[in-house]
Amino acid sequence: MNRYLMLLGVAIIVFSVAGGSLAIANSYNQYQGHLHISGVADTNPLSVLDEVQWQVARLVGGAVIMGGLVSGSILMGLAWIGRTLEQLRDFRAA
Repeated sequence: MNRYLMLLGVAIIVFSVAGGSLAIANSYNQYQGHLHISGVADTNPLSVLDEVQWQVARLVGGAVIMGGLVSGSILMGLAWIGRTLEQLRDFRAA
């Protein structure tokens, strides 16, 4: 069971870091696109809504990364504790 918890913890960490990074990168590219467009004459300037969308995307992406790191680390810690308890049980039985 501890191997499954360890594998699940690693998978959660990998996917959350990748997903959060992609979300932040995508939002940053959109934000930079709006900045470049707003610098051209006769275009709409960068609005407050564009800035709010970028800040919210940063928060959401960061929360996804942090949540994945925390939950994955907890699962990996539980796997380590389970393995230690199994070793203690086997040592006491022998």
